Parts: sequence; structure tokens; C-alpha cells
Amino acid sequence: MKKLSIEEQKKFLFKRLKTEPLRKTNENQKDIKAFVQATKGEKISYYLTHNAWDDDCTRNTKVFLVRDQKTKEIVFFFALNCGILFSDLNSWNLSQAEKEPFDKYVDALLKLKEKNLSKADEEYANEQLNESMNKLWEVVNEPDRVSQLFSLAEDKVQLLEEKREALSKTGEEDHIQQVHETFPAIDIKFLGRNKEYKSEIQLDFKLGVYIFWEIIVPHLLEIAEKVGCKYIYLFAADNTEENEDTVDMPPMWTQDYDPYADDDENECAKEEILKLVNYYINELKFRYVSKYKILKPHYERRCYTLVQEVDSLSSNRRSVWQSHAK
Repeated sequence: MKKLSIEEQKKFLFKRLKTEPLRKTNENQKDIKAFVQATKGEKISYYLTHNAWDDDCTRNTKVFLVRDQKTKEIVFFFALNCGILFSDLNSWNLSQAEKEPFDKYVDALLKLKEKNLSKADEEYANEQLNESMNKLWEVVNEPDRVSQLFSLAEDKVQLLEEKREALSKTGEEDHIQQVHETFPAIDIKFLGRNKEYKSEIQLDFKLGVYIFWEIIVPHLLEIAEKVGCKYIYLFAADNTEENEDTVDMPPMWTQDYDPYADDDENECAKEEILKLVNYYINELKFRYVSKYKILKPHYERRCYTLVQEVDSLSSNRRSVWQSHAK
């Protein structure tokens, strides 16, 4: 059989795989019971078979199925939620050495701005202010940086005062978390491949690469044309029950790794988790979250938080397919 080019493989999949909402037909509720995820991905398949239908009905999430139009098999499913990124009021990019004296300096400034401050409290606050200033000069010892820190402290004090005043006026203190800035986003809640599905042609890329870039990404870009959406993000590799250790940077993804294939029972769970994370980084072009913060559910506390800008999706898609065409 003639070997197909990358573009021919993509065209084949384009004709065969189509997306539909989970609740398009009532028959889907029965069909999803046959979905089987890889061994260490049973939580993903459990969600589809036990929780997805109700979640979709109550608008907690929106679930989509990817079907083979010839065999009618469910090939893949994915679920999307509205999400948000934010920068908080304490996001000042401080070093570990700067943090303690900076916080003491801010506390002293806040104290001195209080009304009806006693003489003793005023003297104590001034002592704290002087001590923290001296400590900052000691640990930083760079005039420009110290000046920048003093300016940041004034900004933070102003923000905290505005927060305190706003909460006192609205009475929302128990229900509102004040942040510095917010950024609209989409949370890719689940990505799961049916391990029973086999493509009729040999692919030179992982099926999940095609699903993400040619099915999910166009869907996300369409959403972004209708509502504000600056980022997409996901929580990769839920190893809550398998791995209590924390790790540093994962090893590089390798060509022969399939994150949706059956797992080798003798392979270290940590290594599998890290391979999956790097699959998302290298093939799906996500990166570690660093600049901003994301609200993370407790049950995903041991997952890696990965993010990508919507404006980068089109160029990243071209880059990925160019790399596979070489």
C-alpha cells in the first residue's frame, strides 16, 4: 500500500472524523458506556461514562464526541468549561530575600495610614518601617531596585486600601476575592481517546495531535470570535492516587511515546506522568503557567497546570504540522 503524505493522512481523517455534542441524540448516553481509556486514564473514562451526561445537562461543562463516520465508533471526547486567569494583588515578582522586608514595609505603611492611631502604635509602626527599609537595602544593595521596591510598596498599599474601602461599602467581603486583573479563558476539562479505536491508515503522528489541532482548536477559535478569550488551559496528568512525589522539569517527549496507548505495568508512574506533560508541551504547544494564576480544583491539585494564548494557536498549529512534514 502506498505510503500517504502528512497532508493525505490529515485529509483522510478530516473525511472520517466528525464532532457532535454529547447530547445530540439520546442514544449517545448508551454509546458512551463502551468508551475505554488507557489503564492509567480510568478517571477520564469514568467521567464520560458516569458524570458527563449530567454535567452537560446542568451546564457545568460542555462535552463533545468525535466519531468515525464509517464505523460509528467514538474515537475521542473532550469537554470545555469557561475559565479565568488572574494576577493577584500580591504579584510583585519578589525574590525570596526581598519578600519578608517588603511585606513588613507594606504592613508598616498601612498601619501609619490608619485613623486615630495611638502614639505608641505610631512609634512602633515607624520603627518597623525603618527596620524594613534598612533590611531591603541590606539584601538588595542596588539603588534602582530598592527604589522600585519602595514604589511597588506604595502601589500595593493603595490597592489594599481601595480593596478595604470597596468591601466596606458593598458588604461583599465574604463573597468576593479582589484581584489585580483578570483574563478570560477556556478550560479544556477533559481529553480522552478510546483505546479500542484503530485507524485504517498508518499515521505518522499521534491521533491526539490531529484531534487537538484540527478539531478542538478550530472550535476554540470560533468561540473566541464570539466572546472574549485570551487563554486556553488544562490540568495535565491527574496522578492523585498514584504518585505523592513532586518532581522538577520533565524529560523530553520522545517520538515513540503514545500517551493514549496501554501503559506498561512495570513502568514508573512518575515517568508516565512526565511523558504526558511533555506531550502537551511539545506536540500541543502548552507551557507551564508562570505569569498569572489559575483557580485549580482540589481534586486536580497534583496535576500540572498548562496554558496557551489563543493568539498563538494558529501559528502553533502551522509549526506542529511543519515539524511532522520534515
